[in-house]
Amino acid sequence: MKRYLALLLTVQILCAALFSAVPAASGSALYGDTLTSSAEGFEYVVNPNGTAKLTSYLGDELNLKIPSSIDGRTVTEIGAGTFYSSFVESVTVPSSVKIIGWWAFFDCANLKSLKLESGVQQIKFGAFINCISLAEVDIPPTVYNIENDAFAVSVSSETNISDTTEKRKISLQNYFNDNEFTISGYEGTCAQTYAQDSMLNFKSKGKISFGDLNGDGTINNKDIVLLRNYFNGTQKLSAEQKLSADINCNGEADEDDISQIMEYLEGKCAYRDLLPFSGNYAKTNVYYAKKLYCAGDSVCKGSGTDIMGESLYSYANYISGLYGMNLKNDSQGGITLAKQKDKKGDDKSILERVKAMKGRYDLIIIEGGFNDLFREIKKGKVTADSDKKGKYDEYTTAGAVESICYFLNKNYQSSYKLFVLGHRMVNEDKQDEYWSIIRKALKKWNIPYVDISEECDYCDLNDEIATNYFAYNEVTKKGDGIHPTTYSHSHVYGPVIDKKLNELAVKDSSITFNTKEIDLAMGESYNQIPSYRGLNYFVNYTWSSSEPDVAQTDKFGKVKTKGVGTAYIKVEADDGSYSSYRLNVKNPPTCVYLSEKSLELSLGETHKLYEILLSTQASYRNSFISTNPSVVSVSTDGTVKARGSGTAKVICKACSGVKAECEITVK
Repeated sequence: MKRYLALLLTVQILCAALFSAVPAASGSALYGDTLTSSAEGFEYVVNPNGTAKLTSYLGDELNLKIPSSIDGRTVTEIGAGTFYSSFVESVTVPSSVKIIGWWAFFDCANLKSLKLESGVQQIKFGAFINCISLAEVDIPPTVYNIENDAFAVSVSSETNISDTTEKRKISLQNYFNDNEFTISGYEGTCAQTYAQDSMLNFKSKGKISFGDLNGDGTINNKDIVLLRNYFNGTQKLSAEQKLSADINCNGEADEDDISQIMEYLEGKCAYRDLLPFSGNYAKTNVYYAKKLYCAGDSVCKGSGTDIMGESLYSYANYISGLYGMNLKNDSQGGITLAKQKDKKGDDKSILERVKAMKGRYDLIIIEGGFNDLFREIKKGKVTADSDKKGKYDEYTTAGAVESICYFLNKNYQSSYKLFVLGHRMVNEDKQDEYWSIIRKALKKWNIPYVDISEECDYCDLNDEIATNYFAYNEVTKKGDGIHPTTYSHSHVYGPVIDKKLNELAVKDSSITFNTKEIDLAMGESYNQIPSYRGLNYFVNYTWSSSEPDVAQTDKFGKVKTKGVGTAYIKVEADDGSYSSYRLNVKNPPTCVYLSEKSLELSLGETHKLYEILLSTQASYRNSFISTNPSVVSVSTDGTVKARGSGTAKVICKACSGVKAECEITVK
């Protein structure tokens, strides 16, 4: 019996040793400069700001509390795949950790208990995929972003299934949420949004209205007063009021929260820019039913997704389907950005395809670079910023990108343009060199781009993840790490590109007001029409006033004054763009003066009369009349014109009824 126990113990030790050797399949594979903490049992990297990102767990603790610091460095991130296939059964994530990264707990089948302390802010894509023993989680209100499949705890993936048309082996993904999985959290937070979008059970712990401490339905100066009084010790706040005050999502109410609310009230940011709501973005209406042109290599074409007789599918199809766009996908597998002397017909380069474009397109997406890397095309050099003559070495990657930029800026100036740089390939050391020179060329020509390798951690992290997210390779018996599956195009590439497109639309469709500040008297109303994309036409606007007690606005932007003070009137369009103007409400005039009491003008001469009020008073709608228009005419802004010999009076009447006059003699 003792011998059996000793043998069993030996097996357990060997298993633990094997498990501790897992790093090659974990996040450490992404980094070449990892450090090891023998005391804590982690590998980690040092972030640029001096904090630590965990990359791999080497220990064998089943009930783990992740350290808030390691080797004197604050732990702020759990990196991609850190706990890949770990045996942990319970995990506590401290408040110092702000980000739980991609696939961080992928396939932790024994994980039954997860505690997230207040202060955790983001849970990235697939963080807890295939954690089949995890039945529920309590999400603190500081979490403002939960990405796709973060809690897709039930996953199945099959390989070695024959494609009926090409007789090659492919992999099928069947990711789904366990509908019995329960998320506990506060209403009004992204925990509720994620649960509803993923059709999971949601258990409410109460309701939070971020910024609206007094619960009057709007964020205004009263909320700031409450918070200031709380800091001064003259005001008590309930637990939910303290949570509502935590605009910066750091787990406590502090002075920075006041600054964030002030930024919003002063029109310097939109509601969606406040951290609790920044994980979501409004869909633009710019691209609906427009024409989309795409040119790229096999990634853009969708090679590897033609499974079970289905047609090719890529992020180009995702974007066009999302906005009902007419798509022309001029992509081909194996082609480079740069020209190659021996390539013709279907093998012509991306550059040549772009330069052969015909017709009008509203959105142009160019993607490429992988085959330049694989074929070791000469990288070349980006020319000086002043060199925009259009003649570049098109047989180099840099020259090809510059030529593409030159062509697009010359021929498609009014079209939206986006260059897509592909995901990171773990085993391609020279990828950074090619991606760096492509980015440099795009920045020179001011062509927007989205770099998937920088935006997210999508990559062939290990054999299992590669097989789940990339086209299956019959020779290597795993995912090829190059060609995203249909699932990846629709859940990774597509959403990342769509978010960038929305950023471009919001930047381009900025709203402006002709007047940034206006004075009104109590009792006056006002309506300023915003300019959207340089045009004055109605879109789906949402209007708000920072101080409803000072001024209120209806759904069309018409303002009514309610009290003396200052308010910011803000408008937001449905694509997320916004603007505001300052409104000063003062007392009605008790007296009014004109800049001149008398004037002598020559026939045909003009002169501007200015009304003068006390600094504490205002009158926006002043009326001007002439007692003898045949002698002097006057416009609505007080400009008089001498029209005939004689004498006339110009009278200015303020909104309160008080008057001032100027006697004008025309000779």
